[in-house]
Amino acid sequence: MNKKLSLVIFTLLLLTTCQTPSWAGQVLEKIRQTGVINAGTRKDAIPFGYVNEQGKWVGYSVDILEIIRQDLEKKLGKPIKLNLLEVTAQNRFDKIKDGTIDIECASTTFTWERNETVDFTVSYFASGTKVLVAKGSGIGAIETLAGRKVGVIPKTTNEQAIKIQQPAAQLVMVKDRNDGLKKLESGIIDAFASDGIVLEGLKKESSNPNILEVVPEFPYVYESYACMVPQNNSAWRNSVNYSLIKFMEGIVSDQPQPVAIYEKWFGEDTGITPYSRDNINDYFQGIVNSYEWIPLIGN
Repeated sequence: MNKKLSLVIFTLLLLTTCQTPSWAGQVLEKIRQTGVINAGTRKDAIPFGYVNEQGKWVGYSVDILEIIRQDLEKKLGKPIKLNLLEVTAQNRFDKIKDGTIDIECASTTFTWERNETVDFTVSYFASGTKVLVAKGSGIGAIETLAGRKVGVIPKTTNEQAIKIQQPAAQLVMVKDRNDGLKKLESGIIDAFASDGIVLEGLKKESSNPNILEVVPEFPYVYESYACMVPQNNSAWRNSVNYSLIKFMEGIVSDQPQPVAIYEKWFGEDTGITPYSRDNINDYFQGIVNSYEWIPLIGN
């Protein structure tokens, strides 16, 4: 009787376990069943993801995520909701790995080390490590950072870039970009290191942006932004890549809708943080050339 009872209990436990959904390697199927994409992005990364003056969560990455949602909705033939969740430099990788979010699109840089625990999509923007400083500080070239207090966010590619490029710099850890700006404005640090395009947006948040500048002209290290997705989810990654490639094709072929999105954030006359169309066209063209061209008419 005891053996039979043990077998019944074990069987019930096994059935209970099997009834609990396991989405490892099945993100696309989970989205199909739930009708929701749980997407992580930032609130401190102008113009990629931030809260505007009207209290609305906006940004280039938010628009990219909406494009991904629209394409997936068309592919699955059912309504799909985009559920935005805030991530930080510290927790973004964990939230991908533990399944809290299905995708992260913001200002995350691809590295081979990161790629060991998460997967990356194709790149959808390029920037590089620069520093925000007070005008007239004399800081610019990498040599000028020696002996200077440079704020960095821990475990970021910017921290690694400064460590490698200028070991004589005195690194000061900051919580996030807003904390870095505050420490710079109060004189606690001489410079704050982050991605150049994001620093241009951060400068506008300063109480006195006219006394700050982003240097040098060319980054200490160039970096490629990409979306992160959980490992071993090729169907989901391919779906996202399709949307990104189609968007970039639209930019290089001057299609009105994708160009309008780009110009809103990076236009040289109207953008939040201007970035040359010629430069991004060359970057995007290099990426789309390695994929089959997606017909844009009727898409």
